Amino acid sequence: MATTTHDSKVNTTALTVRLPIELADALKNYAFVTETSGNEVIKRALIEYLQIHGREEVMRSAFERVVEQHSEALEKLKSM
Repeated sequence: MATTTHDSKVNTTALTVRLPIELADALKNYAFVTETSGNEVIKRALIEYLQIHGREEVMRSAFERVVEQHSEALEKLKSM
């Protein structure tokens, strides 16, 4: 991924996303009807998804990692 700067305030990176044809067509149609770029539609959708799901999944993953890394100590504590 190459990082580019389109103006002095916004850094962006190129990312290839493979979509089923039907979804790509729906994206193109939505972008056309709303006079928005496909890139902007995807960016907004990703932001919304991460706001709804991202934090919970990150916290769950971090918790599971800590439990796994300290499983031996947790087992010893459980038997005390």
